[in-house]
Amino acid sequence: MITENTKAILLLTSLFSSKEAKVCKPLSINEYGYFACWLHQNGYHPESLLDATRLTEIWMKWELPLSHAKAKKMVNFSRLDDTIDAIYDGRISALLNRGASLSLALEKWQSAGIWILDRSHSHYPKAFRGQLKHQSPAILFGVGNSELLLNRSIGFVGSRDCDSQDEQATANYVAKFSQHGYQVVSGGAKGVDSHAMEQSLKADNNAIGVMSDSLFKNSAVGQWRQYLKSGQLVLISPFYPESRFTPANAMARNKYIYLLSQATMVITSAEKGGTWSGAKENLYKGWVPLLVSAHKSPLQKGNHGLLSGEGLPKGYSLGHKVTPEASFESMIDIVKAFINPLQVSTEVESQQSQLGGIGGSGQDTLFSPDLFTEQNTQSTQKARIENQAELSETTLTIVELTESDEKESEVQLSTAIDDGSQDAVEFSGLEQDTISVNASIESETPDSSNLTMPLLDYFYKQLKILLTQNSNQPITQSEIAEQYPEFSIMGKTSLAKWLAHLVSEQKLIRPGRAKSYQLPD
Repeated sequence: MITENTKAILLLTSLFSSKEAKVCKPLSINEYGYFACWLHQNGYHPESLLDATRLTEIWMKWELPLSHAKAKKMVNFSRLDDTIDAIYDGRISALLNRGASLSLALEKWQSAGIWILDRSHSHYPKAFRGQLKHQSPAILFGVGNSELLLNRSIGFVGSRDCDSQDEQATANYVAKFSQHGYQVVSGGAKGVDSHAMEQSLKADNNAIGVMSDSLFKNSAVGQWRQYLKSGQLVLISPFYPESRFTPANAMARNKYIYLLSQATMVITSAEKGGTWSGAKENLYKGWVPLLVSAHKSPLQKGNHGLLSGEGLPKGYSLGHKVTPEASFESMIDIVKAFINPLQVSTEVESQQSQLGGIGGSGQDTLFSPDLFTEQNTQSTQKARIENQAELSETTLTIVELTESDEKESEVQLSTAIDDGSQDAVEFSGLEQDTISVNASIESETPDSSNLTMPLLDYFYKQLKILLTQNSNQPITQSEIAEQYPEFSIMGKTSLAKWLAHLVSEQKLIRPGRAKSYQLPD
């Protein structure tokens, strides 16, 4: 059943036929992200827009600058005023007056087995909300077993134009992870993506496919149909279910593969294109460990660059070299070493102890090969994602977030497809001006200027971003505390000690006697 709230979100963010694309412009990721936040901060929900009386009330309040104060503070998009100006009563009313089109589309989609999740659903991936925040998809369309979205996965990405050597390496990696209960998540495209998914499914394991085009058509493809029926496969997409292939959507879906995985494996990459760009974005944002296959000699140019840093901007993290001969234990050790220490908290230990008392035995509940029954696999993965989301959302209270933004989240794409002979695009700058330096210390890989404590590494990396965005102008301890409300719990003394330690390590300097800080020259 589709709730009234979900209907309102669909009306605001989705097309219902290809013909509408010429006359209708649903809200983009940033537009909906801000609008949803504003609605919540002012005591409304998306379904409030379906009530004519409340809709009039909403627009009266929307015109009051004071009503935007809290939402503006929470949402740190570039060109935010332009985003706000693009949301007006005539446009929203036109979107909401598509009830008949919505009904016809729902009937058509549901006949193909397509279901719809908004972010309040228990199967909606919490890692999306935790990492993407106001830019997480407002709606996920899917077909197949949605419970698979809660299982632990390893991402597989690579060129469409792969050879037998690449396919054999993919099969070897998939087999090792499958034996220990990890399913595959990939993009379903020809080449590495579909080969990895098929290898997992043929081994009686599961798979997730993140579609960049027509979920409606893919739901009927013979390659996937039997596995959809058996419950081994789920295909999902944040895009209109009948959308055609576009380079922008192919690029935008990369982030969802990474966020649905505990680590992502790059099988083969050129030095430009979709695989390269997606891997760069992950290395910059530190979502999950990047495992880079070294099954060929010499290495493919993209694989070499991800391991050596050649072609990557200065200061980027690097991928981890693996080979088909590597043991599962050695690869999973990379994942374990990557985990943010904040996630290994009392709450996680409590979750572990509930899984058959194993937490008290000294074993690692999240990664122990002995725990990969179907029930424990789902429970453990769910606990890990929930704790990751809770960490990132400590200062956010959002009812509904966002869909994909075709302007600001496409990172100024001109053309892009998966690696291969048609590759044409370099990921441009990773939209640094739209990165929110938010209050949570996110799960990121420490930079090369390693300190002695992992948690301090993450704090320092975030602080560097903040100072860089502020042109390295001195920032006071009070201003830092405002950016990191966690210290209101830990205490101001803790913040002062952290900053003093960074000064003693010459990672920060104090330009005067005042409690202000900046990066060394």
